[in-house]
Amino acid sequence: MQRIILLGASNVTLGFPLIVHGVRASFSQPVQLFAAHGHGRSYGLRSRVLMRRLPGILDCGLWHGLDSQPSPQSRPLALITDVGNDLLYGVRPDMLLSWVAACVERLQQHGAAVTIATLPLASTLRMSAARYHATRMAFFPGGGTDWPTMRRMVSEVDAGLRELAALRSCRVVEPRGEWYGFDPIHVRRRDRVAAWSAMLSGWPEIVEIRMTACSPVRGLPYWRLSPAERELWGRTRHAAQPAHQDGDGSSIWLY
Repeated sequence: MQRIILLGASNVTLGFPLIVHGVRASFSQPVQLFAAHGHGRSYGLRSRVLMRRLPGILDCGLWHGLDSQPSPQSRPLALITDVGNDLLYGVRPDMLLSWVAACVERLQQHGAAVTIATLPLASTLRMSAARYHATRMAFFPGGGTDWPTMRRMVSEVDAGLRELAALRSCRVVEPRGEWYGFDPIHVRRRDRVAAWSAMLSGWPEIVEIRMTACSPVRGLPYWRLSPAERELWGRTRHAAQPAHQDGDGSSIWLY
């Protein structure tokens, strides 16, 4: 059994079917995939997008789910990505980095090899102030930080992630500027195969994750899977985990 743990936000959500098919094709043994993600997901806050709320990654049930399962024979592989939403929620860089550090510590307590994706500086810092405010209002409506301050905080978090990775012996992967278009924070659909191949091939145990394009129709069943806890229209809903199981013993656990 190969255990894979993904922590992220909207990019993980958008690429989730592609990720599932890629990791399943790249391992000869069953895959146990634990994931905490979602549009607008925060590492430490309860986040809301439209009428849906999700707990912060640090407070979600993923950690209890990991504790409840026997340790796999193979070393777990973990990826931390989509670090940055919290800056748009007004969280200070030092606080955000402390949340990510806590996630790294917990993952390594489970014996995981951890890869950290840095921020997409190449696409983010080339934005104009007007484009920044348009992007922020599209995905994070409401009051927000001015662009010069946000540029400084983005650079501070990126540097902090690299320092954390060096301190905790984590691998680092860097998002490439060509993966992004007008939207500077979401990988373009046409570049998701290349992006996730690179992001998921950062673990020392992996030579290369074999990614192939996944149509929306083929991916729909995975997007429909429910996490263990979410709030919809003011009502908390729970879903039993694993959210999906295959006949070969592979499973998907969502939080």
